[in-house]
Amino acid sequence: MPVSDMRIGVLSRRAPIGHGGDSGVAIEHVGGLTRVLPALAEFANMNWTALTTQSQVGLPKHYSYAKLSNQDYLNQVDIYLTEVDAKDLDTSEWFCAHYIWPLLHDLPIPDLAASVIDDALVAMNEVNQVIAANCLDETNDGYLVNDFQLARVPLSLKAIEGNRQVTFFLHTPWPKSAPNNNAAIKVLEFLASGMLAADVIEFQTSKDLQAFEKFVLDLMPNSIELPKLAVNPVSVDVQALQKPALEAVKKISLSDDDISYVHIARSDPIKNTLATIAAFTELAITFKEMQSRSYLDLYVVPSRQQWPDYQNLLSEISRSVANCNAELAFLDYSPIRLHIGNDYELTRRALERYDYLLICSISDGLNLVIKEGAVLNSRNGVIVSTKNVGAMAQLGSSCVVAKGADKASIVAALKEATGVDQETRKSMARQLKQQVEEFDSSCWAQSIMESFKILEVV
Repeated sequence: MPVSDMRIGVLSRRAPIGHGGDSGVAIEHVGGLTRVLPALAEFANMNWTALTTQSQVGLPKHYSYAKLSNQDYLNQVDIYLTEVDAKDLDTSEWFCAHYIWPLLHDLPIPDLAASVIDDALVAMNEVNQVIAANCLDETNDGYLVNDFQLARVPLSLKAIEGNRQVTFFLHTPWPKSAPNNNAAIKVLEFLASGMLAADVIEFQTSKDLQAFEKFVLDLMPNSIELPKLAVNPVSVDVQALQKPALEAVKKISLSDDDISYVHIARSDPIKNTLATIAAFTELAITFKEMQSRSYLDLYVVPSRQQWPDYQNLLSEISRSVANCNAELAFLDYSPIRLHIGNDYELTRRALERYDYLLICSISDGLNLVIKEGAVLNSRNGVIVSTKNVGAMAQLGSSCVVAKGADKASIVAALKEATGVDQETRKSMARQLKQQVEEFDSSCWAQSIMESFKILEVV
């Protein structure tokens, strides 16, 4: 693919950048779609605009991502941080974290006064209008918008630059059935009406596309004609993962015959970490007669710690680990180990080493950890997942999939996984690697570019 003249304006809630290093700026390893967006630079130049978050206050507003990351990209990636009204951003972030996020993931939602919801939607709209206005560049051939927090951006872009193509990518789930709550329906209509202004809307799974389409047709019959809808599963950069790790000195505290269970997640209710701990504890009661030691290593990245309930969840995870280790004291070692932080190199080592990777979310849009594990693991490790994790739409046939996200279902899946024979493990691991290598982040990026109808011919 030659260097391109194409330029795409990319908008996301945040950029993978924070304070650190002598320059005052450092790349942060973040989850979700943000870490995949640079794959677009294989096909086009990028003007990437993101909101200035609390961790980015005081940083430069513009810089080259290639220079900052010390990585070569075929085309240019310019990142711009844009600031919005602090009160609007705080209101919008609170509402997205406490109401929209659980709503999209089929978790209970709070009963808020109509005025609180109205004020939050006004704040979200203001934030979306500002970032849309600040991303405008006459050299852009089109725009890619992602993150549900920016669902109203396509509407603002079309109001300003109606002739430029806009693609919206939704990597979070869309509710599979309409809620029995008028306020929740109003919020989903607010999101959908903004997304519908795009020329193309892409989803992680076909189930999410179908659920969105049904919602619009059933509850928004007077909306404009549906834009093009497509499924385009996000994946990982296989070539980058296959390069040697930067910090070879980092090691996992395990001997060769230890059995490794690994759980990597943000401290978020949807990740179901507490149920994962409880399920492993029940399984571990049977470990007393085993000669090998078995460890559950929890790599938990603190999430949304500005909110008390997220702080409480992180504390509850710590208490649960202590209590379960006390319950398993008869093993003469502590089988559950908690690692709090965002150490990518350490989690990479864990993914290389695991015997069982536990991804037991209640609901999850992407969960790229599964695909990273499929590429990195060297022990024919078994992936144990729940059915509502987005990656299962592609990879479920080569994983052990729990029937539900409750403790009993996870325990049953863990027992099934431990019973998989070595030949089957090898076959499952091989199929996982082949699938991810065939449909990597480059495939996702190419599909995005095809939606703009300007993909260059090799």
